[in-house]
Amino acid sequence: MKNLIENTINLQEAVKSIFNTKPEGRVCILSRQSMEGSVAEGYDRLGKEGRGEMYQKIVEDFKKSTDCYGEKHLADGLSIGTIVEVGSGSGLICLELAKQTNGDIIGIELSSDMIRLAENNLKNATIEKHQVAQEFQKRIKACKYGETKLAVEFRQGDAQNLAPVLMDKKNINYVVCRNSLHRFQNPKKAIQEMFSLLAPGGKIYIRDLKRDADWKTIVDRIGENRWKQPELVVDYIGAMAGMLTTEELGGILTELEIKNFLIRDGYYEVGNATNSGIKEYAEEVEYVCVITK
Repeated sequence: MKNLIENTINLQEAVKSIFNTKPEGRVCILSRQSMEGSVAEGYDRLGKEGRGEMYQKIVEDFKKSTDCYGEKHLADGLSIGTIVEVGSGSGLICLELAKQTNGDIIGIELSSDMIRLAENNLKNATIEKHQVAQEFQKRIKACKYGETKLAVEFRQGDAQNLAPVLMDKKNINYVVCRNSLHRFQNPKKAIQEMFSLLAPGGKIYIRDLKRDADWKTIVDRIGENRWKQPELVVDYIGAMAGMLTTEELGGILTELEIKNFLIRDGYYEVGNATNSGIKEYAEEVEYVCVITK
């Protein structure tokens, strides 16, 4: 499969070689919009194999782009409120948000398998934090480390119908949607749902890939670890067909009469990306969109 994909000249040719169809514009080729079974397990494993620095950079960019500086709020003794991640997968971005902010983090995910993996990752992160606290208190007995429970929870729900799963949350200040918008059958409806739940002045941070990005770079991003599990490559190519261009995203926001938004290149530098076998060329292939209510 690797030779097959690396010898294609564009996304359309790659999709045709795998799915026997030639897409025109954005199409949802994958049979389901959620990751299940071994695909979910595979992406969770990829996420934990050398991508920690990438998640750190993404959350730093979220904070900078939305003026969501957890450190400032902590210094002021104020909470930044609720942060919802839509399409939270196995919870790795949520856990990084909990590290870098003092918000209450809620991950919304359609896949029951991803929810299970996320709960397990949360459990392990909580144990790790508790162990750090114990070691800290052993060294400095006069100091108390403080709360070791992470303010993170996961809920199963559809991005295109968020209200039922967030009925108890009336003050959502931030929504994060990273590499998920392309999997939704109706991204316009998903954005509408996210926007409707925001408190006045709240912000949505969307980060995703561009369907019209440089094809060689898109193929390079597959990385050696993903090539080892061909079904992840199939999922990756199928998902790319569902990506938006920045022009299409801007058109959707205009149709929704959302006026306060900014779309830019999604650049970040990941120092050890090459060594980890995961090549990220975000400046060329990703975009960031920040929407303010």
